Amino acid sequence: MSRPPKGIRIIKDPEVAKLFADETRRRILHMLRHQEMSAADLAKAMSKNFSSIQHHVNLLIGAGLVEQVREEKVRNMVQPYYRATAHSYLISYSLTESLEKDDGYAQWRGGVLQSMFEGLETFGIKVPEERRGRVLELMDSCVDMERRAFEEAVEQQSDPAKLERQVERPLLQLITHLKLAGNAQHASAIQELNKLIGP
Repeated sequence: MSRPPKGIRIIKDPEVAKLFADETRRRILHMLRHQEMSAADLAKAMSKNFSSIQHHVNLLIGAGLVEQVREEKVRNMVQPYYRATAHSYLISYSLTESLEKDDGYAQWRGGVLQSMFEGLETFGIKVPEERRGRVLELMDSCVDMERRAFEEAVEQQSDPAKLERQVERPLLQLITHLKLAGNAQHASAIQELNKLIGP
């Protein structure tokens, strides 16, 4: 059994980033981050057609997001096993503008933002209809700035392999907060958002 994938990979190729708009591919990546699986294992776990899953796996291999790690003989057939090439993927903020022109990606990103907005209710936050548009705009802006600062923190690491996962993520978040502390635009957006939805 090979070692689990390490590190955060920043996606800077728009064609690779578009692959994340598909839910099946996102689920495959999620599963392969946690364990090695064959296409047959994935198809069974997801209740999907084998050839469809193999097609998605091949796209992910071609993009360098998944790799074959071993082969096993099963019923006189050689079955390859796959894993993700990183424990986390981050789509570069630099692609935002170009990807917004892609309908599939824009729809997926809009859906994530909408789900975040709806998720506010789980924290007891109800946004009046007249504030909805501005809150969505501010949330989108804050998420973009935070993603950019997080990406800069990831790229600042000289040797990510030295950090254990339980240390890497909180340390990256701390560096991200330090970067955002000097960002007047982020501070202003957070203050306005706090007035609109804060306690």
